[in-house]
Amino acid sequence: MEQEATTKLNPVESETSYDTIKATIGDFGRWQLKISLLMAMVKFPIAWFQMSIVFLAPPVEFWCQKLPGSENITDQEWKRLTLPSENQTSKQNGINQGFCVMKPTSNQSSLLSCPGYTYNESVFTSTITSEWDLVCDRQNLADFSQVSLMFGILLGNIIFGILADQRGRKKILLICLVLQSIFGIGASISPHFWMFVLLRFCLALANGGTMVTSFVICMEAVGGKWRTIVPILYQIPFGFGYSSLAGIAYFIRDWRDLHVAISVLSLPYVSFSWLVPESPRWLLAIGKHKEALRILKKAAKENNLKLFDIANEMTNLSKQGCTKQPKMSFKQLFSTKILIRRTYLLCINWSLAGISFYAFIQHIGHVSNNLFFTVAVGGFISLPGTIICVFLVSNYGRRMTISYSYLLTATCSLLILAFPKGVYVFDWPRVILAGIGIIGLSISIPAMYLFTGELYPTVMRNSGVGLAMMFSRLGSMIAPILVSLQNVASFLPLLIIGILSILQAVLIYPLPETQAYILPNTVGDLELLEKRKQPNFPKKTYQLKPKCNEEYFY
Repeated sequence: MEQEATTKLNPVESETSYDTIKATIGDFGRWQLKISLLMAMVKFPIAWFQMSIVFLAPPVEFWCQKLPGSENITDQEWKRLTLPSENQTSKQNGINQGFCVMKPTSNQSSLLSCPGYTYNESVFTSTITSEWDLVCDRQNLADFSQVSLMFGILLGNIIFGILADQRGRKKILLICLVLQSIFGIGASISPHFWMFVLLRFCLALANGGTMVTSFVICMEAVGGKWRTIVPILYQIPFGFGYSSLAGIAYFIRDWRDLHVAISVLSLPYVSFSWLVPESPRWLLAIGKHKEALRILKKAAKENNLKLFDIANEMTNLSKQGCTKQPKMSFKQLFSTKILIRRTYLLCINWSLAGISFYAFIQHIGHVSNNLFFTVAVGGFISLPGTIICVFLVSNYGRRMTISYSYLLTATCSLLILAFPKGVYVFDWPRVILAGIGIIGLSISIPAMYLFTGELYPTVMRNSGVGLAMMFSRLGSMIAPILVSLQNVASFLPLLIIGILSILQAVLIYPLPETQAYILPNTVGDLELLEKRKQPNFPKKTYQLKPKCNEEYFY
């Protein structure tokens, strides 16, 4: 099995035998802290755009508009007399099935299609549902808008992931930050639904690139034990972003104003062009040593380290290094048996994670009758889960942590079904179980990010993580459809989420444990790690250095 193929190294050897970043600027210092905090802040707009559908198209009460001659009837009386429903008898009355129909008076037995709809504006003054009548036969269009967003993120993950491996992390990140704000503002002023969907799709492309590139920059900046801690803590602002979205939506009840607000709030991140350097690990991996040296000198100065150590290290590296830059492509993720095995297993796991995570989060709005409270609590409650994640992955490894957190989410999903909605005050048993389920998700998702990044070498880490995220978005595209199954049977979404989470817990084990293992730079490093399982392989000659050989980069 692959677990046996990747032999665990002595901690000292694993950190000193190849890691130029550690040798020059250390595992963690003021420079790494700055990079980590800046990349973590990027999670705020990521969360705002991805989860905004909760407030753009929330559950809203609606009823048929009054017919001519019914103006004197009060709203309450009219709602009592007319109730929109997708009645099976509508087809028998000559009305296309799927249209909302009503019984116009208590004395009339025939059903009529609604001439229009009136919406309850006591909570939200305007939503995409009320503006474009996304109800009854058009109800699926609201789900489609979120599916298209996730599809855009899917493509953005892989497209910008590959571009970041080819052109650099910093450049691609800044392009994505600018584009997501521009398209976000454009979607806010869109006069037509399909234009709104198109602009949100373009926004999603940039959002997907922001997501994968910021994570890789954060991960490649640190080393040692911080390689475990930082990429996990990096995920915390996503939960805070989700909770802050509830606060923004509480004060801005019009969907256009809300979307403009989160788009404008995302613009200041463009200033990162002056604050975030290119990843020196990526520059070293592709042979751009002079640029890496310039960045490492500044980093060493911030970390109060001696500059001559960098000069000596870079001199040695130049003698053995390679100036030929590899050309990355999608197919290189399947260039060896090791990569094929890892890529397939990760893609399956991430697709299931996308379904369960986004379906559970979107279903939160139906767990309780107070949407703002539920979303705010759900976001903040991810903080303890993320902190617990750091402890668990450091002491029990990646696989066990991910597997047991999946089982926790599965258990909570199934237990919620035992407590009917509206029976208890504030639906407290359902809210508590939903919160614990979110803790399980806040443990598993950051651990999966870390695990995925560690399984790929530096020269294709962005592409590998981007591909995994792409399959996560494939799953997230199914999530709105899964949530809509509550219209068929209220228990179906949570039941399916529970089953999928159990399946995820099982499928994580074929992947190799990566705790305290070397972070490979090239595909050749993976081959060297594979050879270490052979008794005759000389351990003392083991060096993970870039070679001037095209096959080491694939």
